[in-house]
Amino acid sequence: MIFHRSAHVRNQALHPPSAVVSTGKHVPTPAWYTDAGLCKMMFWCACIFGAQVCTGFDATLTANFQSFKVWKADMGSPTPSQIGLISMIYFLGAFCGGLPSAFVTDRFGRRIGLAVGQVFIITGAAFQAGSHGRGQYMGSRFLLGFGIAFNTCAGPALLSEIAHPRMRGTLVSLFNPFWYVGSIIAAWTCFGTSHFPITQHWAWRMPSLFQAFIPCILLPLIKFMPESPRWLFSQGRKEEGLAILARYHANGDANDQLVLKESQEIEVAMQQASEGISWKALATNGQNRKRIFIVTTMTLMTLWCMQNVLTYYFVPVLKSIGITATTAQTGINGGLNIVNLISSLIGAFLAERVGRRKLWMGSFMAMITIAVPFITLSAVFAQSNPKNTNTAYGVVVCLFLYDIAYNVACNPLLYSYPTEIMPFYMRSKGLAVKTMVGQVALIINMYVNPIALAAIGYHYYIFFLGLNCVWLTLIWMFFPETKGYALEELAMLFDDDANVIDALGNVDSNVDQVTTVPLVFDGKK
Repeated sequence: MIFHRSAHVRNQALHPPSAVVSTGKHVPTPAWYTDAGLCKMMFWCACIFGAQVCTGFDATLTANFQSFKVWKADMGSPTPSQIGLISMIYFLGAFCGGLPSAFVTDRFGRRIGLAVGQVFIITGAAFQAGSHGRGQYMGSRFLLGFGIAFNTCAGPALLSEIAHPRMRGTLVSLFNPFWYVGSIIAAWTCFGTSHFPITQHWAWRMPSLFQAFIPCILLPLIKFMPESPRWLFSQGRKEEGLAILARYHANGDANDQLVLKESQEIEVAMQQASEGISWKALATNGQNRKRIFIVTTMTLMTLWCMQNVLTYYFVPVLKSIGITATTAQTGINGGLNIVNLISSLIGAFLAERVGRRKLWMGSFMAMITIAVPFITLSAVFAQSNPKNTNTAYGVVVCLFLYDIAYNVACNPLLYSYPTEIMPFYMRSKGLAVKTMVGQVALIINMYVNPIALAAIGYHYYIFFLGLNCVWLTLIWMFFPETKGYALEELAMLFDDDANVIDALGNVDSNVDQVTTVPLVFDGKK
């Protein structure tokens, strides 16, 4: 059943407003790098991106170590099931870190949440580099996963809450693509240490220690990083929050019309949320249940859409189509990672141009379309004797196209979309739910996917083709467009409460000379 919304809210969802443009004393220039305030803001956003680079590096390190004979020897020559357990413990740590990360981020601030994550990652990296045996290594991976949960909770929340309204959609969409930057660095770091004339045991210990590099830089910088103005307002520290908005959005002009509009919208949102700050509110409030449903669906569909099978079981997939040479496998994998990064960056910039809803739908329609020839060619190759090389190459092409279709939406919107649909008082809680649901889905993937691939081969892909059709239907029915709204205005997409809508609407009438870019719809303004 499609969620019911009032006529006013439904009209807002179909015809979103354009981004607010200040007409006060300070008017941001079209190019952010010519505006001093925006340059400072971009520096801190880049620091937050570093947290996700760290996530990508840490998450893929164990997979890279599996090609090191010395690592396997140090781990006691683990069996495939034991390697699966070693990999799973990282996701278990991230799951266990979900609730504490939300508590710390809400109670002590976004900056403190991010700092706690760096402390756990530095500690885990040190233990991993010095671990002797499988048990110590697994303990260090748990600590790393626990710390990563703080990165993925506090990072996107702080990013969305300090970003200029004009740039928020693109900046938050850029957060997750930096995961691929970390993944690529991890791959090349392991490649380098495997060839350096160093003690063999340091071939995996050095990359393990390198996990602490970014956190060691980020941790002291957090002291000078701006706190979320929304969090400061929620703590009754309005003057500090207003000063941060003015410093980064209007070059210090606290009387700028955009700053006044933002501060009034934040105050209204805080008043409306004063009774809904507990975990219980996520389940007892109808609008919040809609939000949690969307976040849960979004998390599952990005992990259960076949791309995860192709990524984490890349070598078995290539072997199934006859590509067995190590050089060919590593070359294709390296090229795929670069394509993934580029396509996800393109998607991040498209999010603000074409809209989130269209990007979601376009991505899944493309994956469904590409899956048909991918499955067909995989079936032809499996049944052909002798094996057809051209068919195998066709499968590889489809593999690249499928990843491009996936990364255009599923990567950049993975964190930006939940931060937008969640109001301030449940933003960190919603991100924590996303993290925990995601880790459970990943753990299930680790045990189910290899068994299914070994048992039924390419037939397993047909299951995901059907599942993608289900995901596309749910997107069409439930996912609202969030393009063009200020962060607090997004409440209108879910809250049928006339008091909420009227309060937010009155902000514009109370602030003089705040205008919007004329909305173009069907060729008319």
